[in-house]
Amino acid sequence: MSVKLPLRRHYRPGTKPVPHQELPFVAIMPGHLRQHCWQVPPADNYHQAYRIGREFAGHYIQYVQDNPNGHGHALLARIAGDIDFSDQSAVRGYWAGFFALIEQVLVFPIDIFDYIDRVNTREEALREMMGSRPRNIK
Repeated sequence: MSVKLPLRRHYRPGTKPVPHQELPFVAIMPGHLRQHCWQVPPADNYHQAYRIGREFAGHYIQYVQDNPNGHGHALLARIAGDIDFSDQSAVRGYWAGFFALIEQVLVFPIDIFDYIDRVNTREEALREMMGSRPRNIK
């Protein structure tokens, strides 16, 4: 079975953030209250599924980069929670390629502690700003 690669795109928000349901591997399942964050087509070729898994990781990374304020949804944890790691068919290529690319991106040179300091500083500034906002008192 041949599976088509998802179209590449940007997930840049306009006036409101782009929902993660736009990702090509997220789907609403009948009878479920929330979206299933790892809905992939059947596969009979591990290597092809692996390549598509890398594409899925690219979509995930682009989505996170373009929607940096959406990180509070623990999307990666939801994706991992929805993967059936016990499935030994060629479908496992999807998640293997997905996580392999994410791991490869993590080794790009970055001063992680400088980044963490910048994130903490930004969050603290936002917290202070929100705390100093005048409240409407009736």
